[in-house]
Amino acid sequence: MPIDDRALPLRERKRIRTRRVLADAALRLFTEKGFATTTVEELVDAAEVSRSTFFRAFPTKEAVAIEAENELWTGYLDALADRELTGPVLTALRDILTDTVTALPQDWAQRYIATRRLILTAPSLLGHVDYIRSGVKTQVAKQLTDKLALPEGDLRPRILAELATTAWAIAGRGWVTTNGTGGRTNLLERLHEAFAAVPDALQLST
Repeated sequence: MPIDDRALPLRERKRIRTRRVLADAALRLFTEKGFATTTVEELVDAAEVSRSTFFRAFPTKEAVAIEAENELWTGYLDALADRELTGPVLTALRDILTDTVTALPQDWAQRYIATRRLILTAPSLLGHVDYIRSGVKTQVAKQLTDKLALPEGDLRPRILAELATTAWAIAGRGWVTTNGTGGRTNLLERLHEAFAAVPDALQLST
């Protein structure tokens, strides 16, 4: 079930709503006018907020453009921090991603598809997404190292973090290509298929 904002403190609800208003305005304007040609001034005018409010919410134009992507990875990291790991770790990461996607706002899927299409038109956005995902993988590896009491430098948490993110990338890319056919159910089926393919892929030989 999507998270109910009403359970949050008033200040946090206002912060989230401001981010959503800005992100919605940005996605619409960037899609209509192009990312490079849309200014921050046009964004704040469309969202009816001040320039300072914008920069309190987002550090850059790139950040507001990929808010749907950021929602996913922020939720993933938060869920991992709260999860007590049992059983195979790669399966746990799959389940955490599944729970994260399920809990995202109802309009997230549509915004994510629009965001991925926008990214194809602006190389700087692709670079920003790669930067965000790199940071996520680093944080996941650190959390796994701490949770499992592994020595610093153990490569296994980093490999697992990479595999989980790659499985998402493969599933998400295929789903977006179909314009989100089948909704989140289909996206999660693709995600589980990608994770299930990992063991066989690692054993593949000639």
